[in-house]
Amino acid sequence: MCHVSDKPRRARKPRRGHGLTTAFIVIAVIVGTLAGAVLWYVAFPGDGEYFSVLLIGEDRDYARNGEAVASSGRMDAIMLLIVPRSDHAALLVSIPRDTLVSFPNGGRRRVNSAMGLGGMDLAHRVVSDLVGLDIHRHAAVDFSGFTEIVDAVGGVDITVDKPMKYTDRAGGYSIDLEPGAYHMDGETALSYVRYRQDALGDISRASRQQRFFRALLDELASWRGIRSFKKIAKIVQDNTNTDLSVREMAAIGWRLRSLDSEALQLTTLPGRFKGACWEPDYEAIRALVEPLVR
Repeated sequence: MCHVSDKPRRARKPRRGHGLTTAFIVIAVIVGTLAGAVLWYVAFPGDGEYFSVLLIGEDRDYARNGEAVASSGRMDAIMLLIVPRSDHAALLVSIPRDTLVSFPNGGRRRVNSAMGLGGMDLAHRVVSDLVGLDIHRHAAVDFSGFTEIVDAVGGVDITVDKPMKYTDRAGGYSIDLEPGAYHMDGETALSYVRYRQDALGDISRASRQQRFFRALLDELASWRGIRSFKKIAKIVQDNTNTDLSVREMAAIGWRLRSLDSEALQLTTLPGRFKGACWEPDYEAIRALVEPLVR
């Protein structure tokens, strides 16, 4: 039975704790947003319409025992990040490594051979010609740096939608995953983004790399990721060939962290299969990038 008192209740004093907490949160969000905007304009002064970064995962040559022995100069994973200066948006384009591009000598080759043939300058040039935009910065990370970055944020959450089983002794990796949700460490995530043994090969792999990138951004945006920024920056500096400054990395990270899922567009370079290669659709590429940079 519910007991009801006949005594009148005292008037309760208004509780200010929740109001103050809410106010502090609102102020923190406003200050954080302003700080991010200031950081962006300090890192990227001037009136350029956009900022672009060529992101590269470097391939390695392997001994028979599976140990990496040297950089092959091949670009195993290629992405282009385009961040408009004013719009609250960003575009990440996965470029299949078998994409056919024009080289300065007039010939056409797979894009992943550019860095081995002419270093980062040639990689910049062929990708710039491919998308019709200037490439401002680059970041090429090797496999060791990749795994360390993933482990530094505590792993990433990935859902596998079909069985993935393959061992590549020459490539130095193996994978054996059934469909389901996984919290992947660095080594598992590396095998996940490198896997291409399915019907669409490199195109399916590009889609998985986009899924991984979004999952990594989620972890970087978490409190653990924020607390680990200095450690991650050190890993990037030690394992990455990049001309990005720490200030620029922080500004880009802050901008991406502030975007919702709809504002960050992840896509694969428009094109079609031409034998084992990917033939770019230049008209569709222009239609994809021009709205962000005009």
